[in-house]
Amino acid sequence: MMSRTERIMARWPDVVANPPEKDRERLVVMVRDRLDRDEWKDTKLSLITSAGRALFDEERRERPDLAGLREFYYRETRASTRAGFLGGMFSIYMDSFDAAADHTHKLASALSAVTDRLGARWRMLLDATPEMLSPNVVADAVARKMISMDDLWTGLQKLGIHSPHGPGLMNAVHLAYVTQIEPHLDTRVEMKRLIEWLKPEGREAKSTGAGEAISALLGPWVNCAPPANDLRYLTENIIGIYGDPRVQRGGIWSAVPDHRLAVILRWLTGENIRFFLDVVSAVERSHMWEPRRKFWLGLHSRGRVDAAWVAFGDTAEQEAKQRGGGRGTLSFGRQTAGGSRSDTSLLVLKIGRKIVVEGSHSYKVHIFDETDRSAPTLYQWRYDCEQIRLLPGSKARAHVGNWQSWVMEQI
Repeated sequence: MMSRTERIMARWPDVVANPPEKDRERLVVMVRDRLDRDEWKDTKLSLITSAGRALFDEERRERPDLAGLREFYYRETRASTRAGFLGGMFSIYMDSFDAAADHTHKLASALSAVTDRLGARWRMLLDATPEMLSPNVVADAVARKMISMDDLWTGLQKLGIHSPHGPGLMNAVHLAYVTQIEPHLDTRVEMKRLIEWLKPEGREAKSTGAGEAISALLGPWVNCAPPANDLRYLTENIIGIYGDPRVQRGGIWSAVPDHRLAVILRWLTGENIRFFLDVVSAVERSHMWEPRRKFWLGLHSRGRVDAAWVAFGDTAEQEAKQRGGGRGTLSFGRQTAGGSRSDTSLLVLKIGRKIVVEGSHSYKVHIFDETDRSAPTLYQWRYDCEQIRLLPGSKARAHVGNWQSWVMEQI
């Protein structure tokens, strides 16, 4: 005997649609009204599957007023022999997956009862991963398979997962994978595999779960430093994909615990100091730069510099961009004073309770107390070195004599 869904869907096209947010409530109400009236004439499969996606999204899957409609979908999944409808429900199960949610377990149970009626794609997926309809273990099971894959994106697609960065189940798989590989992220091979998973070539970067992945990448280095080439690799790739946490607050960075966020902030401090000195050394030929490099990098290596930011003048900015700096990688600001100061570049440092402004082209070292409201702040996109020079409350000294000892006394 045909199920009600069989009868309703006798002429429906095999379509699975993901409706826009503005249409979701309307679609759910339309199907609920048809169910209440038991009136299905001219109803298309696209409506049922689109409404199903909306019904099981985060906003609606626990709403008490929709409980009856959800039960309808569970019953009809068990009764139907239509591969198109069952495939749509399998897709909804994966996309709305939450191992702790009642709807996930009910969808899994209903689909488990009809595995012999599923289309080829879904049977292939179940053959490759028999745990697929076991919500409590499937994420770990798929993550274990990822461990041995050379290319995660391609490997998952070969399993039958068409959207490896998809929502629901694949977000749970991602977190399980990150947990499983975290103990091995002190090796370049595993760093590279995770980074290439976060941003596959030619595809958008993964956003959901990215904070947890970045946290795992930084975890091995909370109490020690990686080799210099690994530090540079991690910094360039993480910042290149997800932006600079110093200027991009919130988003994926909000999921990175403070003690691990401090790791990349520490790295960026050192990279900013080196970048400043390298760029300015390239555009200003002066014997003064080697003592400055040794002094500022020495302070950083001793853990004295809490944060650093750079603002380049006109010529140095062009050099910095040629070296790969900019808002997409190692971020920097601009020094905007014109005239004879148009090529002056600034290194702004936080050292304890002091704000230190170092400058190129005979610019003096200026030191402010951070409690001074007029003191410059870090991570601004524009600075005027002449305005900073004229600010009240700073102590300043030219790079003559034993200026290093003077700085140490002030900080």
